[in-house]
Amino acid sequence: MRLSTALSTVAILFASKTLAMSWEEADKKARKWCEDLTNEEKIAIVTGRENMTGVCVGSIDPIERKGFKGLCLQDGPAGVRFANGTATSWQAAINTAATFDRTLLYKVGEAQGNEFYQRGINVALAPAMNIQRAPAAGRIWESYGEDPFLAGQYGIQFIKGMQSKGVIATAKHYIGNDQENNRGASSSNIPEQALWEVYMEPFYRAVNDASVDSIMAAYNAVNGTYSVQNKRLLTDYLKDKLGFQGFVMSDWWAIYDVEKSFGAGMDMNMPGGKYWGPNYIGNSFWGEHIQECIDKDIFPQERLDDAVLRIIRSLYKAEQMEDYPEVNLYVETNTKENAALNRKVGADSNVLLKNEDGILPIKKANKIKKIAVIGKDSMPTKFCSDLGCADGTLPLGWGSGTTDFRYIVDPLSAITKRAKKEDIEVVSYGKDDAKGGAEAAKDADLAIVFVQADSGEEYVTVEGNKGDRQNLDLWHDGNELIDAVASANKNTIVVIHAPGPVNVPFLDKVKGIVFAGMPGQESGNAITDVLFGDVNPSGHLPYTWAPREDYPTDVKYDAALPGGGEEKTQYDYDEGLFVGYRWFDKKGIEPTFAFGYGLSYTTFEYSDLKVEMKEDGLHVSVTVTNTGSVAGAAVPMIFLSFPDVVKDYPSRLFKGFDKMMLEAGESKTSKILIDNHDLSYFDVELMEFVKPAEGEYTVFAGSNARDLPL
Repeated sequence: MRLSTALSTVAILFASKTLAMSWEEADKKARKWCEDLTNEEKIAIVTGRENMTGVCVGSIDPIERKGFKGLCLQDGPAGVRFANGTATSWQAAINTAATFDRTLLYKVGEAQGNEFYQRGINVALAPAMNIQRAPAAGRIWESYGEDPFLAGQYGIQFIKGMQSKGVIATAKHYIGNDQENNRGASSSNIPEQALWEVYMEPFYRAVNDASVDSIMAAYNAVNGTYSVQNKRLLTDYLKDKLGFQGFVMSDWWAIYDVEKSFGAGMDMNMPGGKYWGPNYIGNSFWGEHIQECIDKDIFPQERLDDAVLRIIRSLYKAEQMEDYPEVNLYVETNTKENAALNRKVGADSNVLLKNEDGILPIKKANKIKKIAVIGKDSMPTKFCSDLGCADGTLPLGWGSGTTDFRYIVDPLSAITKRAKKEDIEVVSYGKDDAKGGAEAAKDADLAIVFVQADSGEEYVTVEGNKGDRQNLDLWHDGNELIDAVASANKNTIVVIHAPGPVNVPFLDKVKGIVFAGMPGQESGNAITDVLFGDVNPSGHLPYTWAPREDYPTDVKYDAALPGGGEEKTQYDYDEGLFVGYRWFDKKGIEPTFAFGYGLSYTTFEYSDLKVEMKEDGLHVSVTVTNTGSVAGAAVPMIFLSFPDVVKDYPSRLFKGFDKMMLEAGESKTSKILIDNHDLSYFDVELMEFVKPAEGEYTVFAGSNARDLPL
């Protein structure tokens, strides 16, 4: 459907929203509080103190005469790190993204916020808002997928939920930290328009729509200048143009100097020491060196005053300056309510990729009397530090974004328990040996093969993978296991636990495939709910799934370089705006599974698309009807083509979505607003977001990027 740009405006303003306490009110309180601080006290507020050797991964010294208790910073984004099982081990952010459910995003942020608050943690190091350029990138499971609009919308909800509990959320990693190889000695070389429209877009939304309190600068350089030394990104763009009023912290040990980093606009050095280890407690690139630089006029006193003001202003806005809980990482918050929410998100994030002959859900009425559950990924998880191993079912990737699990519900246990209610026999083979798997499967009415692939952070190497995946194959000879089982049993279902796309040479050999991602502690229950039809799958892929060679870019495997040095691995973002599905549309490549793809146990029909341009943006409505026989949740998606006057632009952009539960035969109308910002493109000459001065938008509606019937 085409629509004129008649109500266009020339430029879209950068404006901040407000939450419980406005930035203006917080600023007044902070300025008054800071009036009598000495420079020594100010420097202590901006420089981490324990170098990650204390209770918290990051900390700031108290100031007793001011009644300031100091600060505790702690990892997310999958929950509270180093809590020894007392905190919930949530699903990966990429799973939450697959739900396409804003309400769940808010609830997860709210629940996590409460867990951080109860422990007296001031700053939660979440959410991660980087873009999935290459499927082999190690930390894609910590963020929200390939689309900047989707990542921004999810960030809004998570941040609002978390900050509603009085905890400071941290949008990270600013910016272009989209691969692990040499992350601390690499340059993400991003064209200006793509920088704004793709990589800064989630942060734009975090600042303007979620009023985020803190942002973490990334390890890598952008266009040759390290993020922590990049005045253009930190001060000119983030603080001045976007109007960000919170504080910017470094990623851990990302700072290698004082002049360039503090002078560029960094506000907090984490965790304080020059390098890792107790020998560097109190030995910082900042600390007293800030005063030395002020004395030498390298940067002015006002730079220190501003950094401190930003930190204290954020604390006032979060209402943390009085009556905040004492730090105790071991407060019990791994509650039944949190487990239930984790289980729901896990179930709703399961993406049904194939369901030939309606093989799922499992029902005894369908003559299923015996199930074979096969593969080590169906078995209990072996725990190891930062999950730096892949032994048993895979609940999360590895690195700082994971948690200390109290328990993981393994798939075999959950399936066995649920099957008893149907009087279905379960046999199992908990290894990845193809011959043994085939033997276990041959006499069953249905075989379920659990397989996996893993990835994580660069500082841990797992089975030869230093953060980024070496390839997109299943681990532990998963393809061979599936082939053997499928040859022995015509009713084979595959369940995949992985951070993102994997190669699927077995696609035509099996009847069912469920992508379960990384579901957290309730993993087994979440997949069982879907396999048995207690939950109708409603997950959709937040990225494009295709062979590795079809993507416009990839990670590299360069030899390790010293962090912060002049020599850098170069990552050229030559695809520009054409990341993910945009590239596949441009090149006419048919993906294995499109962005937004996801099947259900029912069917949906889309109709009656209506659009109207108003002062606040484009109002879209579309009717969805459940044409199947069971209740299910539909996700109508809106894509937009820009007027022809916008040159060298993607043919379609994802710009809206909703999620609605529909009973069999029921119809509902979804109403979606595409605001003026999302009707705009970034003009590199004006250095502003602008709406096209003339021409027509074209609106598309459907269920995924390659299924847009309206």
